[in-house]
Amino acid sequence: MVCCCNTIGNVFRFVIIGGCVFALVMQWRVLESCSLFNYRDSGESFGIWYQTSNAGLDCIKDEAYATEDRTLVAASRSSMVLSMVFGIGAGLLVMIEWIFCEICCAGCIQNLAFVAAWGCGLGVYAIYGTEECGNLREELGDDYIGQAGSGVIPDGIPTGSNCEWGRGATFNLLACIAYFGCGVLLCFAPKPKALLKD
Repeated sequence: MVCCCNTIGNVFRFVIIGGCVFALVMQWRVLESCSLFNYRDSGESFGIWYQTSNAGLDCIKDEAYATEDRTLVAASRSSMVLSMVFGIGAGLLVMIEWIFCEICCAGCIQNLAFVAAWGCGLGVYAIYGTEECGNLREELGDDYIGQAGSGVIPDGIPTGSNCEWGRGATFNLLACIAYFGCGVLLCFAPKPKALLKD
């Protein structure tokens, strides 16, 4: 029975580390992508760091686009970097404990890192709140209610109506699901004996 639980635990640890690698690859693709979202009208797209030109045909990767007065873009970039750091940390902790030695309270720390990884990963979608994706005050109609509402409603409430889901957003969602799945597996999988432990 102990041997069977140990084997199952080893298989699940391998799956968890593979899930971390998959999530990191997906997030790296988001970093290099120019298509986190697409504008409905122009066909151009934006990523976290890069954007397209020439009606969405060419991805400009010479330098990152500027973020002055665009706090949501800066928050999205920070969320992506933090998510990757937490994902690497969680994967390394699982691997070290699986291969070398048992660490006290490692399961709690690993699960916290996984929660932080997928939580920060979801924070990347704050970029959909940028002004280019739609502002509620500008989208109110020209009728009496729309004009009265535009006088009361503060400027800067995002709607996201001008933006469509891009390929990079799908990659990021897959990474968040992978981190979440790794955390769930870590909770329920049996803990194996360290591979190099005597």
